[in-house]
Amino acid sequence: MSTSSWPSFLDNPQSIYSQYDQEPDLNTCDLFYFLMDERGISITLGFETPYMPQLGRHEWEPSGANSFEFYLMFSEVTQLDITGWNGPADKDITFTRGSNGDILAGIESRGTSVSFHAKSLSLTKSRVSLVSRND
Repeated sequence: MSTSSWPSFLDNPQSIYSQYDQEPDLNTCDLFYFLMDERGISITLGFETPYMPQLGRHEWEPSGANSFEFYLMFSEVTQLDITGWNGPADKDITFTRGSNGDILAGIESRGTSVSFHAKSLSLTKSRVSLVSRND
């Protein structure tokens, strides 16, 4: 399944749909954060996008915010496999369901391959900010 439907993998899809009519495409977001936590057997991915939320929290608009950050936490991670790491700028992120209901996650880019299984996925944090861009 493509990442265009990634909210369907969330424990609470409304956590992103309360902010967006159409969720950001993970493949076009900057993957700037990758944390493996062996204590909770979890992986947290942090994404940034200039595609600002359309819904709720309209108090953000006057601040001049131009960046939305959000963090996705995969819980009860198993079968982690990492080959190389070049900071995946052009990447392909996929989520599928295994026969046992697990989320099968993959991140592929030139010089990088990451795959793992997880029991659940949640949106743990989101915020807006003003960032300088070199466009």
